[in-house]
Amino acid sequence: MEIPRFKQIIPICFATDDNYIPFLAVAIASLLDNAAKDRYYKIYVLTTQLKQENIDSILKLKTVNSSIQFISLAKELDKIQSMLHLRDYYSKETYYRIFIPNIFPEYAKVLYLDCDITVTGDISKLYNTEIHGYYVGAAIEEVMQTFEVFGNYVEKVDGINRKSYFNAGILLINCHRWRRKMVAERFVELLEKYKFRVVQDEDYLNVICRNNVKWVNLGWNKTSYKNDDFDDKDLNIIHWKMNWRPWKEKGVLYEEHFWKYAKMTDFYDKFIQMRDSRTDADRAKDQAMFENLSKMAADESVDPNNFAHTIGKVGLSKKIWDRIIRFIKFRKLINLRIFRQKLS
Repeated sequence: MEIPRFKQIIPICFATDDNYIPFLAVAIASLLDNAAKDRYYKIYVLTTQLKQENIDSILKLKTVNSSIQFISLAKELDKIQSMLHLRDYYSKETYYRIFIPNIFPEYAKVLYLDCDITVTGDISKLYNTEIHGYYVGAAIEEVMQTFEVFGNYVEKVDGINRKSYFNAGILLINCHRWRRKMVAERFVELLEKYKFRVVQDEDYLNVICRNNVKWVNLGWNKTSYKNDDFDDKDLNIIHWKMNWRPWKEKGVLYEEHFWKYAKMTDFYDKFIQMRDSRTDADRAKDQAMFENLSKMAADESVDPNNFAHTIGKVGLSKKIWDRIIRFIKFRKLINLRIFRQKLS
């Protein structure tokens, strides 16, 4: 039997626990259905531990031009788990993207994708974006443009213009530059110094990657609500954020794409049950969560001890000294290749 030859290998990382497996299944099904036939998609699922039945459900989605491998990071994340700030639906897996370049030294660049997405275009086109000289390729965070309280938050707390704040759920990572500039080490150091409460991992990444972002079209990370400035012909990835999720409510923008690919997985009936069993109490809980997040953002914006007023004001000489300390401390600590453990 002749082995297919492919023009290019596209490395892609997801991170999940058992709770997000159904959404991961939709993401992978949609990604591979829109994949170019002459390219090979190497999918890595970063996790701590998964049920075998969930692993089997994901492996069913493999195609002739793809592979799916599960990698446990349990040992390495144990070192810093106590520092990871978690809130609401966040899990420690959300922080795994930070360490991807250290885990995969063989790659010059890697795509990181959140699980709660649906892909409608060929992901290799995003992968082939030129990002030389940048840490990441990413799209703006629409939520910061839509809601004044969150736009004000990133400007007053992170010290970043709301139009220059990216969503960290879809990242094209320049692994060479990420490693050379010690982004993972800087992340761990910042974790020790400051606790972002609102957007957490996304705040850390925006602060560290500031002025080192290659902006990509919003179509590669489109929130599922109407934006008059966006042309749907550019739609390539739908990101189901917050309460704009088709497994929560009917009538969500672009929901037809989600249901198309949900039917290709083992979880279609589960999604229907999730949506149809929602109660007014569930909706009230979600609304309360959103209002609490908004209040938290507003409070942080006027806090004299927020990031912009404290750590963010550190001078250049201190930053240079910290870089020396980071090199000594974290080059000893982080060698993530050792901890790549394949899950069967």
